[in-house]
Amino acid sequence: MLDSINTQTRYILRSVWSDLKQRKLGTFLTVLVIAVSLTIPTISYLLWKNTKQAADEFYPEPELTVYLHKNLSDHDIDTVVDNIRQFDTDKIESLDYISRQQSLEDFQTWSGFGEALEVLDNNPLPAVVILKPKKGFTSTDDMLTFRNELQQIKGVQEVRLDNGWLEKLTSLTQLIARISITCTLLMFVAVFLVISNSVRSDVSNSRVSINVMQLLGATDYFISRPFIYTGMIYGLLGSILAIIFSLMTISYFTSVVRYVTDMFTVKFELHAFDFSEVVLIIVSTIFLGWLSAQIATNRHIQKIGSKY
Repeated sequence: MLDSINTQTRYILRSVWSDLKQRKLGTFLTVLVIAVSLTIPTISYLLWKNTKQAADEFYPEPELTVYLHKNLSDHDIDTVVDNIRQFDTDKIESLDYISRQQSLEDFQTWSGFGEALEVLDNNPLPAVVILKPKKGFTSTDDMLTFRNELQQIKGVQEVRLDNGWLEKLTSLTQLIARISITCTLLMFVAVFLVISNSVRSDVSNSRVSINVMQLLGATDYFISRPFIYTGMIYGLLGSILAIIFSLMTISYFTSVVRYVTDMFTVKFELHAFDFSEVVLIIVSTIFLGWLSAQIATNRHIQKIGSKY
């Protein structure tokens, strides 16, 4: 029984492939439309993938900068620093204390105003504590809560959280992800319609042979198999061509990205699909081809049978 099914499948596939080769131009145009439709969401996905990787790779780990009151004595500063260190040890990864004198020396070194600062009677810079939270507490909401709690410690003048870039990168990544999802849904609908229309045309052109098979007692499943296989082949060829187009696009932009990263003295490479993503794209498109061909074929064959 299994050998008989395999023989029938091989025979139908050879027949379908022979028919597609006889209609080379029509087959190529159909596959090309499918490939172009799929290339848009695949490139959008690659854009989101590389943007997310760049955000994770180049964004520095978030930190909290705690400024202490300038009128605190050295003893009071030590007390405040100890309070901060013991405030919530479960959240703090590391703590760096920068004294007022060290802040002044560092500022003189990189600012270029060393001589101008020497004329001042008092050090205008406060002591600073830089906190690095643990990875489990680096979300925007956790950092804001942590900042507000630190602000309540006596002796703390201000707590700053530089989360502007983090929010911007997160928003940009989410925007690209939504665009990618929208493009994927729209293009999958387009692929569905293209395959459905192509298969429906094939069924319509085979009206006479379908009618004869129905008169001989052939089931709708047997009649529809060649057309369903046609839709699956369309999906297979279209997905492979779309992957090739996407890889060509990534290859084209790789040199541009490398030039830009060299200017900023950073190293970043665009990443294409991995094996699992390639398999997912091909399998999804084959399934879409099967689904669209199944719906179009069954409805059209039933209409043909009802007329005779």
